[in-house]
Amino acid sequence: MATWFAYEYCTDITATRKFYGELVGLTLIWDEPDDIAFRHGCVQLSFHRVDTLGRPQGWAFQPGWSHGQLPEAPTTEQVRSISIALPPAAFQSAAAKLQTAGVQALRAEPFWVGYWSFVVLDPDGQTVELTDPESPATDHRAATT
Repeated sequence: MATWFAYEYCTDITATRKFYGELVGLTLIWDEPDDIAFRHGCVQLSFHRVDTLGRPQGWAFQPGWSHGQLPEAPTTEQVRSISIALPPAAFQSAAAKLQTAGVQALRAEPFWVGYWSFVVLDPDGQTVELTDPESPATDHRAATT
């Protein structure tokens, strides 16, 4: 059962369904012409379709990056972003699917920042960080997608 909810906007329900459902692997809850929602653990992530949406021009600020966890951190914007923690197998699967689909990624492979991270842009340019907080740094399987 969802115990908290996040409400977002998107410009393309089909692209949002594919990204968050097929590629990231979140569970589809409902799918309407102008609304779609996914469940991940106790979180419900809902998107309402709008005609236009301001698209970020770069990557969202992630607090850990500026504290030395990501050498050569990119220039970032103060815009919203999403971070989704996944179990190791789901993380590896999502990273592989996103890579195969050619989704724009911050780095070509998952990387270690105190946990495994794979950062991509969703169809509306929002930064989405997928994380595997369970696998140790020495677990090279997480980095070979």
